[in-house]
Amino acid sequence: MRCQSCRPVLRTPGEVQRDDAITDLRRRLPEANSRVTELQGKLDALATVTANLYYENLELKKKASAQGQRRIATLPASGPWLE
Repeated sequence: MRCQSCRPVLRTPGEVQRDDAITDLRRRLPEANSRVTELQGKLDALATVTANLYYENLELKKKASAQGQRRIATLPASGPWLE
């Protein structure tokens, strides 16, 4: 049963602006969530690589110590790897 005497709800300019902002945010939310998911995956991958390198470095230091080597050689400040 439809209300024949119903009139459209009048909104103030502030309410219209608020509702437009909400509509825009709802439209942009799925894209933002997708971007967050993508960046979280990259961050997780980076954390995994960093942890692996850290533990590999520890093992190399232990191995060097066991061989009687007290110092790990550093690379010179210049070389082909810097180009």
